[in-house]
Amino acid sequence: MRKIITLLLISFFCAGFMEAEAQKKPEMCKIYIFGFGASFTDSVACQTNIQQLDDAWIEPKHKFLVDRSLYSMQLQDFMGNYKAYDNAICTVFFSTSLRKLQRTWKKIKKRYEGVNHLRYMIIPEGEFAFKAEEYREITIGDEIVPSEEPASKPAPPEYGRKSKRKDKKS
Repeated sequence: MRKIITLLLISFFCAGFMEAEAQKKPEMCKIYIFGFGASFTDSVACQTNIQQLDDAWIEPKHKFLVDRSLYSMQLQDFMGNYKAYDNAICTVFFSTSLRKLQRTWKKIKKRYEGVNHLRYMIIPEGEFAFKAEEYREITIGDEIVPSEEPASKPAPPEYGRKSKRKDKKS
Protein backbone atom coordinates (compact mmCIF):
# COMPACT_ATOMS: atom_id res chain seq x y z
CA MET A 1 0.00 0.00 0.00
CA ARG A 2 2.84 2.38 0.80
CA LYS A 3 4.39 1.74 -2.61
CA ILE A 4 1.14 2.66 -4.35
CA ILE A 5 0.78 5.91 -2.39
CA THR A 6 4.42 6.78 -3.04
CA LEU A 7 4.02 6.13 -6.79
CA LEU A 8 0.86 8.26 -6.89
CA LEU A 9 2.58 11.16 -5.13
CA ILE A 10 5.57 10.95 -7.46
CA SER A 11 3.31 10.89 -10.52
CA PHE A 12 1.38 13.96 -9.27
CA PHE A 13 4.62 15.89 -8.73
CA CYS A 14 5.96 14.88 -12.14
CA ALA A 15 2.71 15.87 -13.86
CA GLY A 16 2.75 19.24 -12.11
CA PHE A 17 6.37 19.83 -13.07
CA MET A 18 5.74 18.90 -16.71
CA GLU A 19 2.71 21.20 -16.85
CA ALA A 20 4.75 24.08 -15.43
CA GLU A 21 7.47 23.46 -18.04
CA ALA A 22 4.93 23.43 -20.86
CA GLN A 23 3.39 26.73 -19.74
CA LYS A 24 6.58 28.81 -19.78
CA LYS A 25 5.88 32.04 -21.57
CA PRO A 26 8.17 33.46 -24.23
CA GLU A 27 10.79 35.97 -23.16
CA MET A 28 11.51 39.32 -24.78
CA CYS A 29 15.15 39.64 -25.71
CA LYS A 30 17.59 41.12 -28.20
CA ILE A 31 18.24 39.11 -31.36
CA TYR A 32 20.03 39.54 -34.64
CA ILE A 33 18.10 38.73 -37.80
CA PHE A 34 18.46 38.75 -41.57
CA GLY A 35 16.20 37.65 -44.36
CA PHE A 36 16.67 35.84 -47.63
CA GLY A 37 14.18 35.81 -50.47
CA ALA A 38 14.30 34.14 -53.85
CA SER A 39 12.01 34.49 -56.83
CA PHE A 40 12.91 31.58 -59.08
CA THR A 41 10.49 32.66 -61.82
CA ASP A 42 12.42 35.94 -62.13
CA SER A 43 15.84 34.37 -61.32
CA VAL A 44 16.42 36.80 -58.45
CA ALA A 45 17.76 36.30 -54.94
CA CYS A 46 17.75 39.05 -52.31
CA GLN A 47 19.38 39.12 -48.91
CA THR A 48 19.06 41.74 -46.20
CA ASN A 49 21.87 42.92 -43.99
CA ILE A 50 21.98 41.70 -40.40
CA GLN A 51 19.68 43.78 -38.24
CA GLN A 52 19.24 44.01 -34.49
CA LEU A 53 15.79 43.66 -32.90
CA ASP A 54 15.65 44.60 -29.22
CA ASP A 55 12.12 43.43 -28.52
CA ALA A 56 11.73 40.01 -30.15
CA TRP A 57 10.01 37.13 -28.39
CA ILE A 58 11.94 33.87 -27.91
CA GLU A 59 10.61 30.55 -26.59
CA PRO A 60 12.77 29.81 -23.54
CA LYS A 61 12.84 26.03 -23.92
CA HIS A 62 13.90 25.77 -27.58
CA LYS A 63 15.39 29.26 -28.07
CA PHE A 64 13.21 29.74 -31.15
CA LEU A 65 11.71 32.95 -32.51
CA VAL A 66 7.97 33.27 -31.87
CA ASP A 67 5.88 34.05 -34.99
CA ARG A 68 8.89 33.70 -37.27
CA SER A 69 6.57 33.31 -40.26
CA LEU A 70 5.39 36.91 -39.74
CA TYR A 71 8.96 38.15 -40.13
CA SER A 72 9.37 36.28 -43.42
CA MET A 73 6.04 37.72 -44.56
CA GLN A 74 7.41 41.23 -43.92
CA LEU A 75 10.22 40.52 -46.36
CA GLN A 76 7.85 38.85 -48.83
CA ASP A 77 5.56 41.91 -48.78
CA PHE A 78 8.55 44.18 -49.37
CA MET A 79 9.76 42.13 -52.31
CA GLY A 80 6.29 41.94 -53.82
CA ASN A 81 5.27 45.58 -53.35
CA TYR A 82 8.51 47.47 -53.83
CA LYS A 83 10.68 45.18 -55.92
CA ALA A 84 7.86 43.65 -58.03
CA TYR A 85 8.89 40.06 -57.29
CA ASP A 86 5.49 38.67 -56.41
CA ASN A 87 6.51 35.02 -56.38
CA ALA A 88 9.32 35.38 -53.86
CA ILE A 89 9.85 32.69 -51.27
CA CYS A 90 11.30 34.25 -48.13
CA THR A 91 12.83 33.01 -44.93
CA VAL A 92 14.55 34.56 -41.93
CA PHE A 93 17.63 33.55 -39.99
CA PHE A 94 18.13 34.69 -36.41
CA SER A 95 20.38 34.23 -33.43
CA THR A 96 21.18 35.85 -30.13
CA SER A 97 24.84 35.71 -31.14
CA LEU A 98 25.98 38.19 -33.79
CA ARG A 99 29.13 36.20 -34.64
CA LYS A 100 27.17 32.99 -35.28
CA LEU A 101 24.70 34.80 -37.54
CA GLN A 102 27.50 36.51 -39.48
CA ARG A 103 28.89 33.10 -40.44
CA THR A 104 25.46 32.00 -41.71
CA TRP A 105 25.06 35.26 -43.62
CA LYS A 106 28.42 34.77 -45.35
CA LYS A 107 27.60 31.15 -46.27
CA ILE A 108 24.37 32.15 -47.96
CA LYS A 109 26.01 35.06 -49.74
CA LYS A 110 28.78 32.81 -51.03
CA ARG A 111 26.29 30.17 -52.21
CA TYR A 112 24.14 32.52 -54.30
CA GLU A 113 26.59 35.24 -55.32
CA GLY A 114 28.47 33.16 -57.87
CA VAL A 115 25.48 31.64 -59.72
CA ASN A 116 25.55 32.83 -63.34
CA HIS A 117 21.86 32.72 -64.24
CA LEU A 118 20.72 34.28 -60.95
CA ARG A 119 20.69 38.00 -60.08
CA TYR A 120 21.85 38.29 -56.50
CA MET A 121 21.42 41.54 -54.58
CA ILE A 122 21.74 42.75 -51.01
CA ILE A 123 18.90 45.00 -49.87
CA PRO A 124 20.37 48.15 -48.27
CA GLU A 125 19.48 48.92 -44.66
CA GLY A 126 17.66 52.12 -45.61
CA GLU A 127 15.21 50.31 -47.89
CA PHE A 128 14.00 47.55 -45.59
CA ALA A 129 14.00 46.96 -41.84
CA PHE A 130 12.30 44.24 -39.83
CA LYS A 131 9.72 45.41 -37.30
CA ALA A 132 9.26 43.47 -34.08
CA GLU A 133 6.01 41.55 -33.95
CA GLU A 134 3.69 41.90 -30.97
CA TYR A 135 3.32 38.77 -28.86
CA ARG A 136 -0.24 37.56 -28.38
CA GLU A 137 -0.94 34.57 -26.22
CA ILE A 138 -3.14 31.95 -27.83
CA THR A 139 -5.81 30.48 -25.60
CA ILE A 140 -7.17 27.10 -26.54
CA GLY A 141 -10.49 25.94 -25.23
CA ASP A 142 -12.38 29.23 -25.18
CA GLU A 143 -15.63 28.68 -26.96
CA ILE A 144 -16.61 31.28 -29.53
CA VAL A 145 -20.34 31.62 -29.90
CA PRO A 146 -21.58 33.44 -33.00
CA SER A 147 -24.16 36.13 -32.37
CA GLU A 148 -26.39 35.15 -35.27
CA GLU A 149 -26.76 31.83 -37.03
CA PRO A 150 -27.34 31.83 -40.77
CA ALA A 151 -30.93 31.11 -41.80
CA SER A 152 -29.97 28.12 -43.91
CA LYS A 153 -26.71 26.34 -44.34
CA PRO A 154 -25.35 26.08 -47.88
CA ALA A 155 -25.11 22.61 -49.35
CA PRO A 156 -21.63 21.11 -49.14
CA PRO A 157 -19.78 20.82 -52.44
CA GLU A 158 -19.66 17.41 -54.08
CA TYR A 159 -16.22 15.87 -54.33
CA GLY A 160 -15.08 12.70 -55.98
CA ARG A 161 -17.37 10.68 -58.19
CA LYS A 162 -20.59 12.05 -59.53
CA SER A 163 -23.68 10.73 -57.86
CA LYS A 164 -25.48 7.83 -59.52
CA ARG A 165 -28.79 9.62 -59.37
CA LYS A 166 -29.46 11.55 -62.55
CA ASP A 167 -31.34 14.82 -62.46
CA LYS A 168 -34.62 14.71 -64.34
CA LYS A 169 -35.22 17.34 -66.95
CA SER A 170 -38.33 19.41 -66.40
